[in-house]
Amino acid sequence: MMRKLLAGSLLAVMAVGCSTEGPSASGDNPFTADLTDDGKEDSAYLNPDGAEVEIDLEGDVQGAAYQLDDGPAALGQFAMTFFRKKETMFIESLAEDASAADRAEWQVNGQWYSKATLPAGAERKHWRLRGLNTVLLFNAAKTAKVGQTFTAKAPVKPFSVYTDAAKNCADDDDHIGLDQSVYWYRWDPEQASCTIPLQDLKVTVSKVFPKTQSAVYPEFDQLLADKKLTTVILFGQIDDGAITENETGMRNMRQYARWLTDAQYKKVTAPLGERYERKLANGTLIQIDLYSPREFSGLSDYGHFANFQKALSEHEVVAWDGHSMLGASDFWSRPTYPSFYQIFLYGGCLGYEYYVKPILHGKGDSWAKLDIMSSVVEVTASANDFAGPAVAKLVWAIEHGNRASWRSVLLTVRAAVGDSTFGVSGVRDNHYKP
Repeated sequence: MMRKLLAGSLLAVMAVGCSTEGPSASGDNPFTADLTDDGKEDSAYLNPDGAEVEIDLEGDVQGAAYQLDDGPAALGQFAMTFFRKKETMFIESLAEDASAADRAEWQVNGQWYSKATLPAGAERKHWRLRGLNTVLLFNAAKTAKVGQTFTAKAPVKPFSVYTDAAKNCADDDDHIGLDQSVYWYRWDPEQASCTIPLQDLKVTVSKVFPKTQSAVYPEFDQLLADKKLTTVILFGQIDDGAITENETGMRNMRQYARWLTDAQYKKVTAPLGERYERKLANGTLIQIDLYSPREFSGLSDYGHFANFQKALSEHEVVAWDGHSMLGASDFWSRPTYPSFYQIFLYGGCLGYEYYVKPILHGKGDSWAKLDIMSSVVEVTASANDFAGPAVAKLVWAIEHGNRASWRSVLLTVRAAVGDSTFGVSGVRDNHYKP
């Protein structure tokens, strides 16, 4: 299984650059800012500067017989890093996909076979993975078309690359100690020192999703059916060592709390963490819970899993501000998810690649009750920069006839974060119109 292959030391390793070193870079309070839309026509796509496509990935693999099941998915991780570093293509991770081995097809005598239909004794060398979800940004998004091809440099022998290459094909990000289990994340084959056998993986765009022709919105009718919006912001631990009042996640939470009180939210008794409420002029109650790192520190905090479960079970908007675990954490696949409509604001590194799929699976593999805003790169902004503006824009919309499309929410986030790395999944078929 890919998860066993990639886990190992990953459960103790967090991706660098997932959050800022302190509170919001700008310091501006989004809850008291003027968030009026600029009136431009809304193109309604998931990411104002991106396009979602499906790709087919094809290449060779060498390894022991017992490793070959995992070979295509392992090489997919190397391709994911190769393109991510070029900042144009962001491929879903297969590290957590238990069915990854079964998704691969193998070419034998010019014919393609699934694992289940392979002829007895057939040699497995050339493979393909089909229909991988991928985000393209900027010019790559504008020119995307079916049949378009790309190439990714990858090792021929993915299971021995650390033994074969040592540090010669890895980047210099020593925040994450180099070993075989994380080599794909630090993969950098374009160095002169990288002399191990390489291959060109073939990437073919197999589907370009149509852009919607009208604006798409959060499902405000479902969010507000009870005249109440429930939100939780999970501030994970950012710094190493003990959790103190000076820890970055703790300071980020205090700034968020100050923003809320400055915007006339009242602190009330909370069942867990801190709770802030404000009743709007139209009678809608906005309820925002803040969980500190002491309530839930991160995606390896099994001791406080019940608090994580509570956050997911009881809130319509769930924001995570903390480290990712290079795709190795099972925290997003373990909880029991509620049946009501939810919006997830995922602030961990590579949320699109790692965690969209397990959250979707937890919601019954249907987008009918789910929208997920996530980033395709290592997040350099805290919740104050992405979940602050996003939640503030939702509240603004509730006060203005629900007239904030997903595109306008993303543009508000883009202005605060300073880049176009956040997009939203699951909204193309949203039904609500103000």
